[in-house]
Amino acid sequence: MRQLSLFPPEITLRNGHFGKLSAGCIHGPLPEDTPVIVSNGVGVDSVALLIELHRLNIVPDAIVTALVGREWFGNEHGRFYEYLPILEQWLTEVGFPPVTYVWYEMKRRAKYFAYWSLAGNCLANRTLPSISFWKNHSCSVKYKGAEIDRWVTKAYGERPCYRLVGYDLSEQNRATRFSTKTKRDGPRACDVYVYPLQLLGLDRAGCEATIASADLPSPGLSSCVFCAAMRPEDIDALRPEALWLIVILEAHAQINLKKIRGLWGHGERMTEYIVRRGLLPAALVAEVWAKWSAAERPSELLDHREIAADEVLFNEVNRMVASSMFMVNTENGCQWADSNNVRHIIEL
Repeated sequence: MRQLSLFPPEITLRNGHFGKLSAGCIHGPLPEDTPVIVSNGVGVDSVALLIELHRLNIVPDAIVTALVGREWFGNEHGRFYEYLPILEQWLTEVGFPPVTYVWYEMKRRAKYFAYWSLAGNCLANRTLPSISFWKNHSCSVKYKGAEIDRWVTKAYGERPCYRLVGYDLSEQNRATRFSTKTKRDGPRACDVYVYPLQLLGLDRAGCEATIASADLPSPGLSSCVFCAAMRPEDIDALRPEALWLIVILEAHAQINLKKIRGLWGHGERMTEYIVRRGLLPAALVAEVWAKWSAAERPSELLDHREIAADEVLFNEVNRMVASSMFMVNTENGCQWADSNNVRHIIEL
């Protein structure tokens, strides 16, 4: 069931014909030559959206992906970065434009420490992502939506655009919240947001089937490695560097947490789960927790105010990964060996 406030009745996806002059298009309130911009999160829905557009012969003018942290400060799952070349190759094969990458950059002086990503923000301000407080997913808006909006304005000025977002039928509420974030008097006020997966009647299972039909692997969940939406089994599959990132962020935020305990909100902390499952050495976790939960900030931050919090954070993460190399987990019967920050499991 579509929501009329988001999908005006006159919006339809018109199928084109490959090999002919007739291309697919979005028929709606804007002119036919309106730029079509795809927000691409490189998750199941986003990839399915691109495949469906190809099936309809609707070629977008731009495909924009917002990176939450650049280079080795990236906050997303490793599978996100591993999927990018797969997606780029497919886009080239079908004649779609390449992915345009954008990222957050601070626009004003930081209150405590400068930062380049959501993780750096959390460390600098001793807090956790908004989703952990059961609030609207404003971290996604700040680090993704706002940066994509900024790029669209730079590329097209205030010209209205069709903005395509990959929300399936299970995410109608999320689509509602996303659409209301645009400022009424801002340069993107006249854009029309379209959710093709919902117009096509696709749920998450349907999106997975669409991806399989294109002979592409599933990209999995698109999220940061410390997102509150992760399930316990997602934590089990994380690499050591991601696990240490979780421990440090949860510990450093404790002094300011009044209503929640950690990244998962009111219940068990992710750090407690990591220790209970033996995913990291308990003694080493306790040492790191004591250091980063203390009222006084660690010297790594206080003595290096000229560098971004992200650099301090990821240096500490890498140091902890190195410290826990070749630690034997007697419960799971395996050994950790780290090479280039990637965990390899060696069966004993």
